[in-house]
Amino acid sequence: MSTFLCPYTGAKRESLTDGNASNQRLGESVSFFIPKRRFDPDDPEIMDRQGVDPVLLATGLEELRKINQKFGGWRAVRRGIRPLIDRVDPGKTIEILDLATGSADYPVHLTGWMRHLGRNARIEAVDNNPFMVATARGRAAAWPEIAIKEMDVLSPAYPDKSFDIVLASLALHHFSLPDAIRILREMNRMSRVGFIVNELDRSRFGAWAVWLYAHLLTTDAITRHDAYASMLRGFTKNEMIVMSGEAGVRHFTVKRMPFFRLLLVGEHG
Repeated sequence: MSTFLCPYTGAKRESLTDGNASNQRLGESVSFFIPKRRFDPDDPEIMDRQGVDPVLLATGLEELRKINQKFGGWRAVRRGIRPLIDRVDPGKTIEILDLATGSADYPVHLTGWMRHLGRNARIEAVDNNPFMVATARGRAAAWPEIAIKEMDVLSPAYPDKSFDIVLASLALHHFSLPDAIRILREMNRMSRVGFIVNELDRSRFGAWAVWLYAHLLTTDAITRHDAYASMLRGFTKNEMIVMSGEAGVRHFTVKRMPFFRLLLVGEHG
């Protein structure tokens, strides 16, 4: 694992505009194995489009929960969050914010896990999609520790240091590079102890792997399209390092995790 004291804070930086320019700005060595990031706001993933059949969306969300459970998502977040939890006084309720929560599978999983650890938690989970919010409320109804809110994740209405820990899992790749940096800046601002980002590690091999999974092991239409598109919208380790610096994060680690994931953990002193 690499640990960084960010050298970018306070440095002069040119503005970031589009996905193609971002590869050069971030110093990424695009190669056969690392394709350019393919982000087009006019061609969103199916799950982000308006007017999608609710039955199709519900099936896609269920498939995504299975993927997060089986292919390292939950494990990565537990690994990142445990050191942050240990920094919170054992007698204190741990306050967590989950951005772009989707169907709230991470809040539900983390709440059950922290009950097992004997820690009290309060989790606010927000999303700007009304269908996701309704789905998340239904899924979290049996968990009184979880509150679901509809909110724009680019402009979360919380004061500085409102939560011990802020989480974003498989969220940043849905946004342009400037907006992804903006979210990192907001996560850093709202957290007292630290924040966690679980993201996709973009590579051609990873894209091939998820395409094979989606077409051989599932018949879900959203997964078949979005899994491949998501991988090509993801970030590399180097990009995540520079993005964190652009966001003003001073102390952070970025580590590659199994199943083509990146784990970014930002910490406050």
